[in-house]
Amino acid sequence: MKNPLVTITIPAFNSGKTIERCLLALKRQSYKNIDINIIDGSTKNDKTYLVARKYEALHKFFPGSLLAARYEGVKIAKGKYTLIFDSDQIISNTAIEKAVALSENNGYDMVVFEEDVFKKDTYIEKLFACDRKLMNAVNDLSPYTGVIMPRFFKTKILMKSYSNIPHVYFADTGGPDHAIVYLEAYKLSNKIGIITNAVKHLEPSTLTELLKKFYRWGQTSVGVSKGKYSTLMKSKERFRTGLFSNGLIIESLGSILLLILKGVAFKTGYIIRKMQ
Repeated sequence: MKNPLVTITIPAFNSGKTIERCLLALKRQSYKNIDINIIDGSTKNDKTYLVARKYEALHKFFPGSLLAARYEGVKIAKGKYTLIFDSDQIISNTAIEKAVALSENNGYDMVVFEEDVFKKDTYIEKLFACDRKLMNAVNDLSPYTGVIMPRFFKTKILMKSYSNIPHVYFADTGGPDHAIVYLEAYKLSNKIGIITNAVKHLEPSTLTELLKKFYRWGQTSVGVSKGKYSTLMKSKERFRTGLFSNGLIIESLGSILLLILKGVAFKTGYIIRKMQ
């Protein structure tokens, strides 16, 4: 197949402030055979659906968890390949073209889109940039010890991965959804490619934004912390692989500080949810 269809699925929740920038970058892709679906759990006063209509993306209201919303988008995917994306990400113009070429020519079942921070103005953004630089330098693709994960998949691999996730976890799993899907995909195949400089991520810019985000992650990780994925979740409670390697001293210190801040917020949300 010369130019196979690629489906991009984006879960959204009150994403009106970021979704347009995300969709604009997708529409500027050098690879044109794409379709986009947005699975939206927003409140009614959010404007995500208007932006979706403007960019001719399929829009579907869906009140479920992040894990369930991603699965909903994959289930309606028509492409040979599916890109699971986020509304606060901005893709480079040639990323999908490169991913298709890698997959078609080299037999990859999954492709990592290397990420960087969109802005590096505030102290918090600079910590995210340090952490991301360390991750990209190490390129640890283990589902357990690494945090770099593919976003571009053969759709049949992605569907099989979701079908192997026990139904009970779809009710309320949020933050760790991508890690779970990747673990299931990795069990099926380790044919993984990497594209550098592929995505810019709009990370939290203030301490308040960071704490709120990872507090929510903690709250939506309680159910999945036991049972089939307990080992996976425990493996994520650690500092990055490759700290202080390759001369990345400042980056390692920044990563450590960031993970402490994230960990405090995460554990607070986790404990409070367990007590409820």
